[in-house]
Amino acid sequence: MISTDSDTIAAALAGDRSAFEGLIRENALRVYAVAYAVMQDREEAEDVTQETFLRAFRDRRKLREPERFVAWISTIARNLCLDRLRKRKHASLPEENFAEARDESAPAPDGALAAAEQSREMHAALATLPERHRTALTLRYLEGLDYRAIGEAMDLSDGALRGVLGRALATMRDRLRLPDFAPTPNPARGNP
Repeated sequence: MISTDSDTIAAALAGDRSAFEGLIRENALRVYAVAYAVMQDREEAEDVTQETFLRAFRDRRKLREPERFVAWISTIARNLCLDRLRKRKHASLPEENFAEARDESAPAPDGALAAAEQSREMHAALATLPERHRTALTLRYLEGLDYRAIGEAMDLSDGALRGVLGRALATMRDRLRLPDFAPTPNPARGNP
């Protein structure tokens, strides 16, 4: 597996197709996660992912700082998604149902059924969040990016990003009816 280091990125940006293919393999899932967070549709996320890498290769000479590659590629994906959403809105297409299709006839063990239901509820709650909140949550908690990379990808300061994540998590807790994560009193310890 090719590492996303400065030398590999510099080679890819200089036109080395093999290095660029390595970057695609290493970053495809991350780009897909950004696209899916915004689009909430698998096929469109796949299309955006492909288009992102085509655009990145075409515009590769525009990136002056190789260490910002991940943020740059995430920004391209996000902007392509926003363009698609604007076009969809202007075309007045009917609103799509973003719920995952499920095979209700297939039997499943109780644990798997409960996990599938939780996953469906989580997905449904995530789909109702504003695009910025979905993207921030996806990049932080599903992709595991650090605050700096997310801030660069979303063009947010550290404080603004933490605010967006805080509001997004609070909204998710409300929509999923989860308790706040404050410690509960423990009578065995003598807490009131």
